[in-house]
Amino acid sequence: MLRILFRSLLLTTLIVCQRSHADSPGEQAMQQLLDRDAVVIPLWPDDGVQPNQTQQVAADTVGDSKSGKPAIGNVTKPSMILFAPPAGVEATGTTILFAPGGGYGRLSLPNAVDVCHWAGAIGAHCAVLKYRVPRAADDPGHRVPLSDAQRAVRLLRTGAADLGIDAKKIIMIGSSAGGHLAFNLANNHDESTYPAQDAADKLSARPDAVVLMYPAYLTQPTESSTADPHLHLDRLSPERTPPTLMTVTRSDKFTWGAVNTMLQLRQAKVPSELHVYSEGGHGGCFDKYPLMEFVRPAARFLKDQGLFTEAMQNESNAFLDRLEATFLKRSDGQQKVSNAETVKSAAMKSDTALPPSDWTEGDRQLAALRKPAPEIISIWPGDGKRDDDPSAAPRENLPQRPDGLVRITDVSRPTLHVWRPEHPDGRAVVIFPGGAYNALAAEHEGTQIAQWLCDQGITAFVTKYRVPRREGMDKHVVALQDAQRAIRLVRSCADSFNVDPQQIGVLGFSAGGNLAALTVHHSDRQSYPALDSIDAVRADPDFAILIYPAYLTAEDTADGLDPLIQPLKSSNDYPPIYLAVAADDRFAPDSLHYLLHLQRAKVPTELHVYASGGHGKGLRESGGPFAQWTRSCARWLADLQNGTTNVIVEGSR
Repeated sequence: MLRILFRSLLLTTLIVCQRSHADSPGEQAMQQLLDRDAVVIPLWPDDGVQPNQTQQVAADTVGDSKSGKPAIGNVTKPSMILFAPPAGVEATGTTILFAPGGGYGRLSLPNAVDVCHWAGAIGAHCAVLKYRVPRAADDPGHRVPLSDAQRAVRLLRTGAADLGIDAKKIIMIGSSAGGHLAFNLANNHDESTYPAQDAADKLSARPDAVVLMYPAYLTQPTESSTADPHLHLDRLSPERTPPTLMTVTRSDKFTWGAVNTMLQLRQAKVPSELHVYSEGGHGGCFDKYPLMEFVRPAARFLKDQGLFTEAMQNESNAFLDRLEATFLKRSDGQQKVSNAETVKSAAMKSDTALPPSDWTEGDRQLAALRKPAPEIISIWPGDGKRDDDPSAAPRENLPQRPDGLVRITDVSRPTLHVWRPEHPDGRAVVIFPGGAYNALAAEHEGTQIAQWLCDQGITAFVTKYRVPRREGMDKHVVALQDAQRAIRLVRSCADSFNVDPQQIGVLGFSAGGNLAALTVHHSDRQSYPALDSIDAVRADPDFAILIYPAYLTAEDTADGLDPLIQPLKSSNDYPPIYLAVAADDRFAPDSLHYLLHLQRAKVPTELHVYASGGHGKGLRESGGPFAQWTRSCARWLADLQNGTTNVIVEGSR
């Protein structure tokens, strides 16, 4: 009875406030920008705004931000501006509570419009949180906006039935300062910031998930690993902290805060993801590519949490596909076309291919995985062995595992297996399988990857490099010699391999990811004495893909990185780099710390940390979060090819 009565009272309040706030400039501006009717819900009873602000300002105003975009300022009467899905779109019950950014000084509206359009397309309600700004000088912990956010979630839950929403599917999304507010709420939802006003304040203020778009102020100072103390990261836990997804661009100074927070979320085992796109700076949403791509992993992540249906995820992806198709058509990206003389017949053979009689047992096993068999090239001249190799293994060993996948060890005659695509586009990738520098996961991190690359028109070279680690030598030494020679070999024979010598990349898994990183960081160092003219060719990759790379970190170093990951002289000496890892992989911190090194060096880098997936699966995980790395990597490779790694179209909104 009381619950029904309260719902009736709440609905009456909503109707009244819709009329009484009709002339509020902030709400009017938001409705005009979206061109849709809205229900405006004041957060506090008349004369009951909590906590009381010591500094009162005039009624909210609407003007342009520093970037020239419309923004709300001087908010003293906070509210939610609630938009139902547009006509013709079935409501799903899911609600997006969006907190705009603006440095806690104003509320920027373009992102709110973008998120509302997206929410409407997938059948979600969108409530834009008009929280109090500017921040008062006596509120260093941002308790005033936090109280507005707590109250907003509670009001949505209290009025869920009358508003047509699901009280258990409230997702808070925030951009910049709004991202800080969303995470502040996520981790301090149960901290009392105001005295209870009514029955709504008996309900939980915990959002069911949060999505943080380039969140600001998570660390203090910004470019440090010291968390904002008011966020209380010591309280993180999978029980009290909602699932959290973050996105940011590598060139944004707030990347530091996102990386540090991801490290803490991972350690606390909170379901979480981080998606870092290469360029784009700070701000924006659907006016920047590839930043807009974050919507794809966000929809999948929210489905995994039970907050989106599969239909919502599919519609979200379709929404993004339509947007990108139009957006990229308007961009200035110019496709990089390979040299026509370089890309010749796919049937062309290299003059240096080994006859089958010279194949090792490992070569034969790998060659059997493709019909017709690939060409096999000896990395070193003569008998294929190096005179300075201390290994005395007489023949290769293929350890058997229950999964039946080909693994190779005791390699002393390294080779390249050439996988040619049906329609080569001039790009090439040298693949380094993982295996802890003791063996090679040569099938699921080698030949299967080669086929995936061939499907994209990329010529692939599976590297059977020397393992295990040689006694008395660092783990990487002989492998790096093979890797540098392999890159030089491909580049020096580019014509016969049908590839562009300016588009030769590397791709490595686990220890192979470490090896791929070493080819970048040791590109200016010769790992072996020159043998012939091939060794006069450069050994640096034109791009690098590191999948769950291992051994990038070390204890007792200033930046936490292995001393082998030495900075290059200039940011121009680095190639574009792509990284992917699962949060539950013990090597996830390696990729996160490495990203900060690349951020300092201003290297174009994309990183995806997926919620789960473990380590060492290659392409074997088909349904989990980490399985999505192939899609994002293929898009990244296409962006490199098409010149669309950083596209901003003015007026795209």
